[in-house]
Amino acid sequence: MKLENLKRDFPEMPEEIRIMIEQEVQKQLKTTRKKKKYPVRKSLIAAVAAAMLLGVTGFAGVIYQMHTESVGKHAVRTTIVENKDEETDTQQTSEISPIKMQLSYLPAGMVETETGKFSYQEALNQGGISIVFYRMDTGDAQFDMLTKNVLSQEAIKVGGYDGVYFELQGAADNSISFNQRCYVAYTDLHYVMEMFAASDVSKEDVLKIAEGIALQPATDDETQGIVCASDWSAFMKSQEEGENITASVSNLSVPKSALKTFSIGEAFAAHPIDAEEGLENLQIKVSKVQIYDEISSLNISLMDNDEQQKLKKETDASGKLLPTKINYIRSGDGINSISEVVDTREVPQKLVYVTVEYTNTGDTELSDVLFTGNIVKIEEDGSQVKMYDGKKYASASGWDYREIVGAAHMEEMWYYDVHGGERGNNYISHLKPNETATVHMAWLVPEEELGMLYLSFDTMGGAYEFNEHSLQVGYVDIR
Repeated sequence: MKLENLKRDFPEMPEEIRIMIEQEVQKQLKTTRKKKKYPVRKSLIAAVAAAMLLGVTGFAGVIYQMHTESVGKHAVRTTIVENKDEETDTQQTSEISPIKMQLSYLPAGMVETETGKFSYQEALNQGGISIVFYRMDTGDAQFDMLTKNVLSQEAIKVGGYDGVYFELQGAADNSISFNQRCYVAYTDLHYVMEMFAASDVSKEDVLKIAEGIALQPATDDETQGIVCASDWSAFMKSQEEGENITASVSNLSVPKSALKTFSIGEAFAAHPIDAEEGLENLQIKVSKVQIYDEISSLNISLMDNDEQQKLKKETDASGKLLPTKINYIRSGDGINSISEVVDTREVPQKLVYVTVEYTNTGDTELSDVLFTGNIVKIEEDGSQVKMYDGKKYASASGWDYREIVGAAHMEEMWYYDVHGGERGNNYISHLKPNETATVHMAWLVPEEELGMLYLSFDTMGGAYEFNEHSLQVGYVDIR
C-alpha cells in the first residue's frame, strides 16, 4: 500500500493508526521517509455545532462522563470529563495494572488472525475488526479523540461502561473499508478501547462483539489474553510527530540523471547499500515480461480464496479481463467536507506477467530471502522524471486524486508463485551458492498506462516515491 496514499486506498483508515504505522515503518527502515504534501489539519477548526453526554460512570469519588461534540459538519470530538470529589485524588495513574481481555462473541466464520485483529475466515486479508487500547497514564480526563468523516453517531452501553459508536464515510467504490468506530471508557481500570470495524461487519455484530468484551486486571505471570496497550502520553507524542510527517514534502520527482534503470535481461544487485550479511551477493534479473488480456498464465490455486474471488470480478466467463473503472475524487478534510467522486472513466486493463530470477553469487547459502516487486508509473517532465499523478488521461477538472477500482489499484505484487518463510509468503526459503530461484509476479494495469511502467524490487520502500535506497537499487524499465 502507498504510504503517502493510505487514506486514498482505504479512505476510512484511522489517522492515528496511519501515523503509528508510518512511524514504525520509518524505525524499521532506519531511513527518513517523506510524505506527499497535504494540508496540515488543525485539531480545532470549527465551532461546536452540537454536544451530547454519553453517560455517567462513578468511580473512586469521581463522576466520569464520556462526552462528544460536533466539530464542523462531519467530525466529532470524543472526550472524558470528570467532576471530582474535593477530598478524593483521582489521578491514580502512576500504577495502572496490566489487563487481559476475553471475548464472548464473534460472528460465525470470524477468527483471530493476530492479536486484537479478527477477520472472516474466507477474507483473512481484508475487513473484520481491530481492537486497540490506550492506557490513560496521564489521567482518564486527558482522553481526546477527533473522528472525521462521521455520518452518524450513537451513545452505547457496553458491559455497563459508556461508549459511542460512529458510522463513517465508506470507500468511493463501495469496496470494504473501515467505516465504523467505537470508543469505550473503562475508567475503573484507566483504559479506553478503540474498535475499528470494516464494512463487511454489520453494526449489530460490531455492538455484540463490543458487548462481549470482558476486561480484568492481570497478574505479572499471566500471558494468555494480555492486552498490549499504548500509553496515552506516547500516543499523543506520536500524533505531534505525525503532523510533521504529514506536512513534509515527498520526493515524487527527481532529475533524470538520478534515475538508475536496467533493461530486461540485465542483472543488478538487490542490496547495493545497507545489505545484511550475505545479501550483498544477491542479484536480480527480469528475464521476461509478458502482457495478456486474460489470466490463463496464473496458477490460481496459489492464491487464497479471498484473492481468487477478487480476480473473478475482473474477468468474464471465459477468463478474459473486463475493463476497470477509474474514479476521480475531490478530497474533503473530513471536518467541513467529505470526499466525493466528480468523474468516472472505464478503461481496458491488461495483465502484466513478469519472470524474475534471483541468484546467489556468493559462497554461502542464503535462507528466508525476502523478495518484493512493485509496478511504478514514471513519466518525463522536462529535465525531471516524476511519479505519474493520473492527469495525463484525466477527462475532468476539480479533482485531487484518482482511485482505480479493483485489483488494478494495487502497485504491489498481488500474485507470486514462490512462497516460504514462517508465514508461507514472499520469501525464498533457501538459495544455495550459484543457485537461481525463478519467481513469477503479476499485476493488473490500465492499458493506457503500459507506456510508463517500471519495476521496483526495493524491499525497503520507495515504490511510490524516490528515496535514497530505491534510487540506489534502481528500476527496471519495462515500457
